[in-house]
Amino acid sequence: MTADASSAVKSVLGKILKETHDMVTIIVYAWRDGIPQAFLAPDQMQAEFLAVSSAAALGSLDAIGDIFGSKVKRVDVELENGEHIIISAVDGAFIALSTIPRPNLGLVHLVLRKYEDEIVKAAGVGYAGPQRVLKDSSERTVR
Repeated sequence: MTADASSAVKSVLGKILKETHDMVTIIVYAWRDGIPQAFLAPDQMQAEFLAVSSAAALGSLDAIGDIFGSKVKRVDVELENGEHIIISAVDGAFIALSTIPRPNLGLVHLVLRKYEDEIVKAAGVGYAGPQRVLKDSSERTVR
């Protein structure tokens, strides 16, 4: 991902933090292999750990989804201390976040869903826009 795209994704992640009234403590956008592309966190190691562990969790849950002929869209794990880890799969990547203890989950999920498409567009991956994607270069017209 380019530096401009990374900056644009970070901007959208910032909107999520703001609109959830800082109930989100760490948020990361990462590829399905766990490599973080953009994050907002107190330190980089926390973001990387969240990305890698979330990728492993999604991989395991997708295996279960295969049994039922589907893929995982969103996972919400409640920890003993009341914090939540929410992972949302989006176009070959995912958004993972950690919350404060006992957050307003309805608001966090609502805001996350609101910005999922915007993050994919900002990342420039997996989004073709309103125009039809060409199958191959032979479909291009010479102007």
